[in-house]
Amino acid sequence: MEVEENKALLKLAEDTRVAIEILNYEVNSLPNPSIMLDTLALQEARASSSIENILTTNDDLYRGIIFDSFTAEAKEVAQYKDALFIGFNRLKEKGILSISDIEAVNEPVNKRQRGIRANLPEFENSYTRIANVSNGQNEILYTPPHGKELLHKLLVDMLEYVYNDEMFPTHPLVKISLAHYQFESIHPFYDGNGRTGRILNILFLCQKKYLHYPVLYVSSYIIKNKNQYYDLLQGCRQEENYTSFIKFMLTSLRITAEKTLEMVNNIKRLIGRYSDEEFLETIKGQKKVLRQVIELIFNKVYVRIEDLVEMGVHRQTASSYLQQLVEKGLLQEEKLGREKIFKNMELLNLFEGE
Repeated sequence: MEVEENKALLKLAEDTRVAIEILNYEVNSLPNPSIMLDTLALQEARASSSIENILTTNDDLYRGIIFDSFTAEAKEVAQYKDALFIGFNRLKEKGILSISDIEAVNEPVNKRQRGIRANLPEFENSYTRIANVSNGQNEILYTPPHGKELLHKLLVDMLEYVYNDEMFPTHPLVKISLAHYQFESIHPFYDGNGRTGRILNILFLCQKKYLHYPVLYVSSYIIKNKNQYYDLLQGCRQEENYTSFIKFMLTSLRITAEKTLEMVNNIKRLIGRYSDEEFLETIKGQKKVLRQVIELIFNKVYVRIEDLVEMGVHRQTASSYLQQLVEKGLLQEEKLGREKIFKNMELLNLFEGE
């Protein structure tokens, strides 16, 4: 597989690198960058799952998290987030991802048989195929390679290409783009290949030190350009038109980095507004505890009185804090049976505006 690294492509790769590194700098400058992790990961989980026609709302998702009782769709979205953090934690421990790590990432988003596909060439009817289903027709677009041994070797080759900069001195962002094509074409699992591949995008960015935290996700861009994305993937397979696909992926990373930076800065402004000394003066309570409550509200998005009690806040005081924040417009109260939940409407409105 040869790719012409022309000046235009390398300039796009460098422009993309700069956009990602600016985002990384801004996230690292936060007093507590981990606040962004759950918040952005759940939005990515929704977007990536919707590419596979798994649709849910923020309300269903956050209610499911609070009560540990999900709709079927919300549960699949939450499992995507679990898969992401499985991969990120393994990457932090080891510095690279192995095939067993990729299998672990796939497991939460795979509803069928786990592990690498074992379809054997002699059993043609058992082949995995990628089809375009429309107007009642089932057009076979692509038949991925088959057999566990071959798929394992192809994954080893893909990881070698990503990691071995001496043997493959290609721009790292070009490598990550091509690795995405390789993974989706290898299609190593019975289910969840698309979601696993999009998780690998962000993990490779972390492995290459472009990002310290996994906060850049391209699924929202792919949704808006879904037909082009699939056409370009197919163009790689049929016409070896890798350059157009790389340009698409680099553009998706650059635009998403810029949009994520805007989102991060908006969230920073909201947290700053509600953690500000002047605002806290309008709330009855201990400022240090109130700041912790504000941080919790931006981390969890939906909170209960019980969440504050678990922080060590007296139940009556917790209720008072949350009610005051309702009056200030940050939270909206909703009663579900005997339980009250408090929604961070500022953050939810920000998400819906995306």
